[in-house]
This record gives sequence, structure tokens and C-alpha cells, in this order.
Amino acid sequence: MKAKDVLWLMVIALSLLVAWLFIDRADRAKKMDRIIKLLRKEKHEIHITYLNLLKKHLESQQNIDIGIIQEFEKLKTKLDRLDFETHIELETIVKDLKVGRGTEAIRRLSKIVEQKLKKRISKVTDYKGPKMLGQMLEYAKKSNWISEGQYHNSQLLKEIRNKESHELMVIEDSKQVGMCIYFGIDLLYSLKT
Repeated sequence: MKAKDVLWLMVIALSLLVAWLFIDRADRAKKMDRIIKLLRKEKHEIHITYLNLLKKHLESQQNIDIGIIQEFEKLKTKLDRLDFETHIELETIVKDLKVGRGTEAIRRLSKIVEQKLKKRISKVTDYKGPKMLGQMLEYAKKSNWISEGQYHNSQLLKEIRNKESHELMVIEDSKQVGMCIYFGIDLLYSLKT
């Protein structure tokens, strides 16, 4: 073989390799798009499922304020605004609720709220306090990230979370558990970054 033939073979081989890499990259991009769409659809279905479960729980309670159910319907219109990790945590909360561990579900939910607050506060320069739930909630209210009503509702969430974390055998009224779960989810949407 002449040097010219070897050179042509190398050019052809290189061209085939570049074409294969380009096609492979495009194929990977298409697969990733399909996976992302599937995950978004699954996230949407999970979201609907845990909101419906919580709505059923609230509806099954006696003397529940109809306004809470109406607020739930509003909350459903804000779909697909939470990140994937939050949805996974919320799925765990739903499992806790199904097996009757309401205060554990509240503890988990307050942990998510706390993490969202930390993430949001890390982007500001004027927060100087400790990154504790109570202080961060006060800052969120002062910064108009959450409303006055949400702040007051979050105090019940914080109170039950503290009981669950520091006391044995905490049992709360199922109405309070349902309201805390609703309040916590409402806070998550308000704190979305």
C-alpha cells in the first residue's frame, strides 16, 4: 500500500468515526428528552396523587372548613412547580400518612420547608441570623416571601415538628395533621426558587 492509500483510509476512518460520534450524540439527546418528558409526566402524576390523597383525608374529617378544600383546588392549579427531590420527599410523606404516621409526615414536610428556606436565604446578603426554622420563617414573612397568614400557619407546623422531634409517642388530632400538611405544601409553593 502506498502512503496515499493509507492516508485516504485514515481520512475515511476518521470521517466515519466523527459521523458515528455525531449520530450517537444526537441519539443520546433524543433519549434524554424522552426520559425528561417521562419524569415530568410521572412527577405530575405523583403530585396529583398526593394532593388527592390529602384532599380525601381532609374531606373524611368531621367539621372541616370547606375553605381548606377550595384552597386545595387552587393548589392543584400550580402543578409542576416543585423540583424532583421535593416530589420524592412528598411521596414519602404520603406513605407516612397512609400508614397513620401523621406527625412523622409533618416532621418530614417541615424539613423540606426548612431546606427550601435555606436555599432561598443563601441567595440573599442581608440575612444575618442562624439558619433555624423559626428565624428563617420570620425572615420569609418580613421579605414577603410568605404572607402573614402563611407565617401563622407555619407556626403550627413548627410546633408539631418540634414535638415529634423531642417527645415520645406524639399523637396529634388528624384535623391538625391534615391542616399542617396543607399549610406545608402551600409554603413550598410560595418558597419555590
